[in-house]
Amino acid sequence: MNKNTSKHFKTLQSALVTISLSLGFVLPVHAQLDSSGIYKAPISSTAAISATLKAKLKDTYLVMFKEPKRGQQPFIQAPNKLNVTGTSTASTTFTSNSTWQEKQYIVDQLHLDGEIISVYNALNGIHVRMSEEEASRLSRDKRVSSVSENSISTISNHPSPSWGLDRMDDPVPNVDGSYSTNNTGAGQTIYILDSGLNLHEPAVAAEFGGRASVFWDVNGQGGRDGNGHGSMVASAAAGKTYGVAKGAKLIIAKVTDGNTGNSQNSTHVLAFNWLATNAPAGSIVNWSHGYTNKRRDSEGELVYYCGRGVKVPALERAIKKAHDAGIIVVVAAGNDGCNTAKYTPTNIPETFVVGGTSRLGFPNSDRKYDGSRTGWDIDAFAPGESVSVMGPYGNRVVVNGTSISAPYISGVFAVACQAAGTLCKSGNTASLYNALKGTGTLGTVTNTNGTPLTGATSRFITAQW
Repeated sequence: MNKNTSKHFKTLQSALVTISLSLGFVLPVHAQLDSSGIYKAPISSTAAISATLKAKLKDTYLVMFKEPKRGQQPFIQAPNKLNVTGTSTASTTFTSNSTWQEKQYIVDQLHLDGEIISVYNALNGIHVRMSEEEASRLSRDKRVSSVSENSISTISNHPSPSWGLDRMDDPVPNVDGSYSTNNTGAGQTIYILDSGLNLHEPAVAAEFGGRASVFWDVNGQGGRDGNGHGSMVASAAAGKTYGVAKGAKLIIAKVTDGNTGNSQNSTHVLAFNWLATNAPAGSIVNWSHGYTNKRRDSEGELVYYCGRGVKVPALERAIKKAHDAGIIVVVAAGNDGCNTAKYTPTNIPETFVVGGTSRLGFPNSDRKYDGSRTGWDIDAFAPGESVSVMGPYGNRVVVNGTSISAPYISGVFAVACQAAGTLCKSGNTASLYNALKGTGTLGTVTNTNGTPLTGATSRFITAQW
């Protein structure tokens, strides 16, 4: 271990021990609540999706119940991780563990005219198929915190040597044609919630050398990646050629519909509900998705606009529960140039938000990728434009987007957690976030034109251990 590595390790270890947990506060949410009492998704968010996914979304809602006061029980009881014999009761998939009797009990208690699809035991919430009128009635129940339309998120990527990985082991912009760390992320686990991974392809399997496995597929299949996004993300996090944490274990959950990049909010809530109860503290989750607003311009073309943003209260609660259980949640900032404060889940401090930098101006500076969102919620920046990663068949592709910036930082977390021993398993996720931020370099990230960065903290974090 060289002098600089030892210094950074001690900085991380010290910060992990001393930073207060009181920093895990929740920012105010200005949600899109209409007169019916239902949180509505932007109309455009469901415009370009398959008929199958539209059918799944139709008349479905996410219902969150109020958090109990001191001494009271939640409306839905959270499960225990271990039963009385000490044997794990964890499900082997993200599917709901609830029984028909439990669902019927909830229906009876709420006098519900609808069908419960899933019970989110760890979140004190449910996923329900019901009419809008019934959803509006339920929103007025004194036990209910929020009722949200089930809408979609979209993988956050804009398809377009690897300078990106070369950048990830140097404290300041530098080109030395290599990437090298003392630690590889061995012993650490990264969950990739994305479009799958083609482990049946020899070149893909070879990239991970047995360290990757498909855990779950929302389509009930084998996790095949017909979109390519999941392959790119997984390779940036932990691929032997393209990845930051070349020794980390990857657990793949395909959360997207078929070969598209779209997925239901309910699927993400289900995933984080499972993670909050079953994943070990110190596990890392990469979420390279996002919500956007679109509208037609004067020529009839769909274009991004920032507007009021998009808020999904159920997903925010799900991620908060996972965070509080010791799960590290790394998310992409987004690629429409808007403010992260307007969007779920980048608006809450329980996520570690990653913006993107450009190859433009490199190695003289880390210029912000022009599509990357800004905002004081962004915890760090990482390469996100013209970055080389692995495509769905093991092929090299060059892509743009904060979707790749996020897994770079997921890999950094894995390397740092290996270096820090058991500290990441402490469950003090807010401390881990601040500890990693404390090892970053300030001042290297600039605006796209090279002027000092505005609207976000200029922080770049690398795999220094």
